[in-house]
Amino acid sequence: MQIKEADIFQFGKLQNKNISFEPGMNVIYGKNEAGKSTLHSFLCAMLFGMGKGRGRSAVTDAYSQYEPWHAPSFYAGALKFTVGQQKFYLERNFYSKEKNDYLRNELDGEELSVGFGDLTMLLGGVSKDSYASTYDITQAGAATGNQMVKILAEYLAQASDGSDSGVTVAEAAASLNARKRELHQEQRRADEEREVRLRALQLEKNLLEQECEGIRASIEKYEAMQREFGTGSSMENISRNSRENQEYEAHYADDESGMHARYHEQTGSTEDWQPEKTGYILSFFAILIAIILFGFKVYITPALFWTGELAALAIALFSAIRQYKKNQNRAKLQAASMQAEQLRKLREQEVMEAQMQQKKRLADQMLTEWKDSLWEKENRLFNLEEEITRQGVQSWAERQRAEDIQALELAAQEITRISQSFYEDMQDELNAEISRYVSLFTAGAYDSVRLDEQGQLQILTEGRKVRPELLSCGTLEQIYLALRLAVGNVVTKEEPLPILLDEAFAMYDDDRLAQTLQTLSTLQNQIFLFTCQKREVEMLRKMKLDYNLIEMEAYH
Repeated sequence: MQIKEADIFQFGKLQNKNISFEPGMNVIYGKNEAGKSTLHSFLCAMLFGMGKGRGRSAVTDAYSQYEPWHAPSFYAGALKFTVGQQKFYLERNFYSKEKNDYLRNELDGEELSVGFGDLTMLLGGVSKDSYASTYDITQAGAATGNQMVKILAEYLAQASDGSDSGVTVAEAAASLNARKRELHQEQRRADEEREVRLRALQLEKNLLEQECEGIRASIEKYEAMQREFGTGSSMENISRNSRENQEYEAHYADDESGMHARYHEQTGSTEDWQPEKTGYILSFFAILIAIILFGFKVYITPALFWTGELAALAIALFSAIRQYKKNQNRAKLQAASMQAEQLRKLREQEVMEAQMQQKKRLADQMLTEWKDSLWEKENRLFNLEEEITRQGVQSWAERQRAEDIQALELAAQEITRISQSFYEDMQDELNAEISRYVSLFTAGAYDSVRLDEQGQLQILTEGRKVRPELLSCGTLEQIYLALRLAVGNVVTKEEPLPILLDEAFAMYDDDRLAQTLQTLSTLQNQIFLFTCQKREVEMLRKMKLDYNLIEMEAYH
């Protein structure tokens, strides 16, 4: 791949700027704040795209860093490049609200799709992260000794991945382990929540059982009361007796009143009749007088005798009859009084029976309510028992979580197996590439650099092993560069991609710089060397190496 031309419509501090590039070495020179880093980011954004971050990351991401503050919608550029013998035109609008990409084959005019992977195919399937881990090389900074060894180890892990995913084996394993820890934590939380739920359900169940026992006792009590009150026929008898008592009361109340009225009419008294013997005494004296007159019959005239006898007999008879009627009325009054007493007792019985009937209705009502309450609570108790049973059984989510944990464990094992297999397949080729680059960069001082089966870096010089932490910073940076280029060559066999070197030689001395530039000039890759020093330009001119100089003017 060769980048021919960059049209920067608006990108950071660069706007309406056209820059042409040449095959081989392109030196982008400029002082600080001249826009070199902006041009570097622009090329990467055009090749691999650029999205706007979210949350806190949106403040410091590349999108926000280079977004034009005065014209955010005019955030775009174009790139002309070749792949093989084909020429292509790529245009991107980075504005998040109007984001679109356009890719065209300039030879036949065919429009290609960036979204469906046509550009990725032209780039040999290399992802943004894989490119950043290989050919996009920035200054190693002050990383020396153990820090540099760490950097080398990270890129070694990247090299043994082989998936172009931009994710190292170590990162993939860490990601899987992190997810597995999350799932274990979720499982623990689920177990704790289930335990709390079970305790709550069990407590509710115990309380319901106690309430049910109390309700059953109350039901037994009211059923016993119902049995005391009798059956329904007894209550019908009570109702019938009540009606008869009312009729009896009305009938005998009339008889008693009539008797007292007749007695008052006959005697002319307002007092109630009282038992007396006056009639019998009068009859006795009338009979006695008749007897006496009979004894003195010889002494009196016949007319006076019979008149006296008849009068005495008439008085005696009248008195006897009158007394007899009085006795009859008295007997009736006595019977009426007895009936009135019986009626009073019946009334009392009726009141008691009415009270019993009311108590029975209350008992029936309470019994119905207790039975309804018992049914509801027993139904709830049944549901609680089912819920407790369900809580004791592993849920679908928990089973799925367990399966996910197992899948993650298998995935980690598979990643390790695949990476190891890939490493074994590419080991010889990768070691040969690393050794070739290191030998060229160091003028043969270190003729062999290998990665062993455990991914550890082995550096040999004159057949002798050298520990990486004992090497100088400059040598480590050369090995660092060699490792990246070697991995890049292995990963991007289909299409040599441009190499971006941003202040990558700041820590090199002149000899290392000369040797490195000499080696880079032999590569098929197009090279972009971003620098704020003229040392590289002067070195290239001194060594008579071809290069294309692009000078960036500082913005004020």
